[in-house]
Amino acid sequence: MPAKSSKMQSQIHVPISVPSRQNPTILVTGFWPPTNEMIRHFSQDQSLNPSGWDGENWEGSGYDIVSYFPEFSDPDCNNCGQGYGDFEVDYQDTSSDFWPIFNNHKPVAVITFSRGYIDRSWELEFNYYNRTNWYPDYSAPTLPTPNPPDSLEESYLLRNSSLPMEQIVNDIAHTSLDIDPYIDWDGDPGRFVSEFMGYHGVWYHDLNLYNDQTPCLTAGHVHVGGQLEVATARAAAEQTIRTVIAHVEDLYYVVGDLNEDGVIDILDLVTMVSYILGSLELDTGQILAADINEDGIVNIQDIIGVINIIINS
Repeated sequence: MPAKSSKMQSQIHVPISVPSRQNPTILVTGFWPPTNEMIRHFSQDQSLNPSGWDGENWEGSGYDIVSYFPEFSDPDCNNCGQGYGDFEVDYQDTSSDFWPIFNNHKPVAVITFSRGYIDRSWELEFNYYNRTNWYPDYSAPTLPTPNPPDSLEESYLLRNSSLPMEQIVNDIAHTSLDIDPYIDWDGDPGRFVSEFMGYHGVWYHDLNLYNDQTPCLTAGHVHVGGQLEVATARAAAEQTIRTVIAHVEDLYYVVGDLNEDGVIDILDLVTMVSYILGSLELDTGQILAADINEDGIVNIQDIIGVINIIINS
């Protein structure tokens, strides 16, 4: 099994440059209660959400929030089974629904949710494996086809969450919600359809990270405690989305414009040199703007790069 990425590596942001971000979409999905109910108000399907879609330009953020989830005959079920509709708790159904939905919406961020332990937890999962040893689901074929699901990659390839997990935990912990947020750094999301969906989310992110027109900037999975009331889970989901929106905003930048004044000039060069020498700290967007050659390191090559931008402009 491949070695797990370190916590430090998980916090390194890769360079993204986004030319346009009109009406970006954040896609959220749920499986068993309370996760389907807590995001119902973000569904655009009138039959699932007769009260009307709440996700358009949500809270004036400039982002549309769209949700997909299964239905269950008993909305308060404990042993819920497969369900029906969008994203049934089934390997084949999840894959067949996932790609058309995601390729249609082209989300800038993905948060997949499912029910976790029967407690009051908000568990952010870090690791997702392209595994073959899944637990069987409810309908034949009971294992993914193909298996591993990402057939172009080696078995047990590790992908990681790129959500701002520590910030999400901190933000939820500072609410008045009776909830226990934490990060599972070393485990996995359980080898069932939850991990399968979580893997799909980070897989989509990895495939579209460098898409110049419709990049997916962040993705990850949250296990939601089964004892949480729908109202509490909904409030925690909304806080998670707010934190993700702030994180996505930090990832937008113009290459070379370190001081974010709209002009690439000698001031940006001075800022870059000061950062390399350790005399100045930069935020995430500034670091991304400084990485001119997109190799994940800000160094002398990037100094040369910004000089060339200044000269050519």
